[in-house]
Amino acid sequence: MNRLEKLRNDVYSFAELDTLEKNAKKLSDLETLDLIAVSRLSKTAKGEQPQKEKDSEGDETPPSRRSRRRKA
Repeated sequence: MNRLEKLRNDVYSFAELDTLEKNAKKLSDLETLDLIAVSRLSKTAKGEQPQKEKDSEGDETPPSRRSRRRKA
């Protein structure tokens, strides 16, 4: 199965779609960019959600009150 077929069948995860989008923008590949947009919309319609992005320190949860006091 090639890349375009995988895009049509929603095989890629949101993270993989981000990578494909970066590459397609560099190459000005309009067909791939269109398929990525459709794939994201269909994944969202199916109820899938992208993973939460980590903040600059790599933590997924906000720091506790105690650790915020230590930093200051």
